[in-house]
Amino acid sequence: MTNINLDSDHIILWFNMIRDLPEPERSRGLDAFWDGQVHSKIWLSEVLNEHYDSNLPSNIYIFGGWLGVLANILFQNSKFYVDTIYNIDLDPWCKPNSEKLNQNYVNMQRYYAETADMKEYQYNDTADIVINTSTEHVTQETYDHWYDNIPQGSLVVIQGNDFFSCDEHVRCSIDLDDFITMNRVTDPIFAGQLETTMYNRFMCVFRKS
Repeated sequence: MTNINLDSDHIILWFNMIRDLPEPERSRGLDAFWDGQVHSKIWLSEVLNEHYDSNLPSNIYIFGGWLGVLANILFQNSKFYVDTIYNIDLDPWCKPNSEKLNQNYVNMQRYYAETADMKEYQYNDTADIVINTSTEHVTQETYDHWYDNIPQGSLVVIQGNDFFSCDEHVRCSIDLDDFITMNRVTDPIFAGQLETTMYNRFMCVFRKS
């Protein structure tokens, strides 16, 4: 795993967001910074840099974006220019806290947090890249609605895992092949697996046809 760039202003925003949370919300917020969570997001950023090349400003939609950590990493470490990131999560608790973590980009009108159900989401801008790192948290029906709604031509990045023992996980995968099949991936640009301390993380990159 390579190093990522995080300047001091961003690190302060990360810690301020956690520090300002009252208990038990603080413990909940810290869950976004488990080693498996952070390594998975850095891995996604690295793979995206390898497989996405555009000279034009790019818009990114992140579903299941939680506290916006991935968005922050992508803003700082993408080799291509990230114009705007839309961070979508069903939990309304995420919106104000992700905006604190990404305050610099909120001020520049480049980061927008939204509370919405992914299966009902309507895109309001060009979707150059569509990311879903929470495929294990949604039913097959919800995933299929979300998948069918992705604009054609978008580069899609999905992640899931084999962490069956987590009660919040309703659609884990046995292995990478199972992940590819259940998520309707055809002709992947990238398909891989990352071993973390608690589970295996699966990832695919493909174009929505």
